[in-house]
Amino acid sequence: MKKFLLYFFASAGIIGLTFKIIVFYQNEKLAAHYWKNCQNVETGMTLEQAREIIGDLRYASWTQDKKSAEILVYEWKGEVTYSLVYPMLFGGSDTMRIYFDPISLRVTEIFCGE
Repeated sequence: MKKFLLYFFASAGIIGLTFKIIVFYQNEKLAAHYWKNCQNVETGMTLEQAREIIGDLRYASWTQDKKSAEILVYEWKGEVTYSLVYPMLFGGSDTMRIYFDPISLRVTEIFCGE
């Protein structure tokens, strides 16, 4: 019985680890796709055009972690900035951001990361 439990839990651990590796690979592949397409975004275009170029327009919700950008509203010294923040690559030093005007929904600044 001890041997059965040992093999059972060892198998469950291997299956769980394999699943985690697959999910990690899929998220990294998607984040790398976003970073590659960020170079094609230009200031002045609409937010919808920028999201279409980046490739996350197919996701219905902007709140899906790891799948699409999240909206970040930041206030500093009385100035409020709005940006889309994309997932970071593994080992990256900063996230990719697209700053936009909330009224016209036009891209004002692009930071494709380091």
